[in-house]
Amino acid sequence: MLGLQRNALLGLQLYCGGSPAPPPPPAPGPLRSPEQELDGCEPEPEPEPDGLRRASLDIIGRYLREAAGEPRPGPKQLLPAGPGRPRGGEDGVEEALETLRRLGDSVLRKHELAFRGMLRKLDIQKEEDLQAVRDVAAHLFSDGVTNWGRVVTLISFGAFVAKHLQSIQQERSIGSLAGIITDALLSSSREWMLSQGGWEGFVEFFHVEDLEGSIRKVLMAFAGVAGLGASLAYMIR
Repeated sequence: MLGLQRNALLGLQLYCGGSPAPPPPPAPGPLRSPEQELDGCEPEPEPEPDGLRRASLDIIGRYLREAAGEPRPGPKQLLPAGPGRPRGGEDGVEEALETLRRLGDSVLRKHELAFRGMLRKLDIQKEEDLQAVRDVAAHLFSDGVTNWGRVVTLISFGAFVAKHLQSIQQERSIGSLAGIITDALLSSSREWMLSQGGWEGFVEFFHVEDLEGSIRKVLMAFAGVAGLGASLAYMIR
């Protein structure tokens, strides 16, 4: 009787779908050639390199290292001209770098005291402290306004920080500083820079524009204000 009950339960399990025998494996299909296997699978195109970022990082990085006292390196081969990249290949980049040298060095000479006060407040002693420069850059463009005067002022302050890093034997952090400034510019102002012709537009703009006129307005607002707030006011005017 007990054996019959077991058989009944087993039959009920099989009837209700419990543990049926596995189905036979499907018959293998015809072999496919490698060409057939790839048929319809087009390779994904490689993403286009970010020419504006590459050119910006090269120009800014080289300027910061020169400001810190490193000898000028030989020309580097960059990507061909394209969105944000100067025409003329390396010659275009060198022209943008030379324009930045002229303007940035002038800002450094004339406004060293303002930059010195900012640096004292930020108290940068190691690479991790460079987050403060990121914060300054974010504040600089927080109102959504971009112009080449602000761009030059930010990079010039970066050059002042690079000099400081070299003086405290932290020059290995200059590359990180260049990346921070580059990313800050592009995250806030990429479309604006492209609309202005990128670094080629930068060169053309300062063939006719006097940077000191806008910097003078900054100093008028800066006078009589103390502390880091004044320093930030200097940067954003």
